[in-house]
Amino acid sequence: MRKAIVALIAALALVMAAPVMAAEINLGGSLETRFNFAPKNADEPWKDWGIEADNGLSMKLDVNAGEKIRVGLEFGTTEVGLDEDDELTEGHDDPTGENPAQLDITLKKAYLETTGAFWHGGPELVTTVGDIDVEFNDYVATLSDGNGVKVEGIEIGPVNARAFYAWNKGQVGAAADARYAGIDLGAAVVTDGENFEAAGTAGTEISGVRVTAEGAVDKNSNIAYKLSGETEIMPNVILKGSYRDSENFASENSKKDDGEPVAYDNHKGFKVGVATTQYGIAMEASYDQPTEEVAFSAEKEIELAGLNIKGEYDATYKKDLAIEHQIALSAPMTLVPQLQGLELSAGATINEDNVEGNNSWNVGAEYQAPNGINVGAEYHSVDGPSAYAGLKVEF
Repeated sequence: MRKAIVALIAALALVMAAPVMAAEINLGGSLETRFNFAPKNADEPWKDWGIEADNGLSMKLDVNAGEKIRVGLEFGTTEVGLDEDDELTEGHDDPTGENPAQLDITLKKAYLETTGAFWHGGPELVTTVGDIDVEFNDYVATLSDGNGVKVEGIEIGPVNARAFYAWNKGQVGAAADARYAGIDLGAAVVTDGENFEAAGTAGTEISGVRVTAEGAVDKNSNIAYKLSGETEIMPNVILKGSYRDSENFASENSKKDDGEPVAYDNHKGFKVGVATTQYGIAMEASYDQPTEEVAFSAEKEIELAGLNIKGEYDATYKKDLAIEHQIALSAPMTLVPQLQGLELSAGATINEDNVEGNNSWNVGAEYQAPNGINVGAEYHSVDGPSAYAGLKVEF
């Protein structure tokens, strides 16, 4: 906590010095502390309970020196704190033990951003120097830990291009997008001087069918591609279909979610689906041939006894396994004015992970008080009860 105070004081000192520096300084972020009350041993949920503390800090400082230059500093925590979505990570330190939870503040990013031309009369480009985020292509050009230079806003006729050089990785790359003759085109290349990766996309509409083609090649010359299309075959009924092949493709610069690539899955085959909204119920069903998985989902909001209840249902079937059913209900309590911010929830999973007879259910409540304090409690049929209380301040 002492480090948090020091960092906040330093940031506030910069803010107070803004008039002297003739610069505009914007400070924003959040500080959150949460105490979780739950069993210490998941295998024995009914004994040896304890309190685990989570602390999280996210702070961003922008200094605008005139209209063309901006300095950015982003502070955060390393192991204990907030995840990439600015939400608290799960507690893993016991304050009653030998290794209490600590708020370890670090400078996560520092960069200089300038807007202007490289030569007199040239186009205005956005140039970032320092810690850069590159999101040029989901297959081969996504870097979140690059340190180098990024240039954006290069316009040549109908083409909009951008480029980067990450000296900590020894990689240089470029990407371009354009629309020509009703076709949306995109391309990206990345190289380290020895290896080469590239990707491209094309999309258009043909006779009411939206068609998209994606392709990429990795540094080992493995190819990934995906052809997809969708069309509205009747009012409120959308038919979808795709074919993909990425069995051997792998790129260290692919966009990932929870460590898994989002653009490819190293499978080969087709997927079909249909989506519709009938009587206020949004429904979607799909069949994925490579994984032999059938999925169905439905969602609807209804008003009952003065409550706005949101219901969700998901079903997943895999070959030779049981059908997994997931049901979730949530309802904010708006009937009592003093309890605005209270939300009740319930859910059940039947044949969890497609295992016959592996069932669970849960009920819970969360409350966000006007003063920023939030509390919650849940009972899970397998994990037992749990509760938390915390405070989050945004600035």
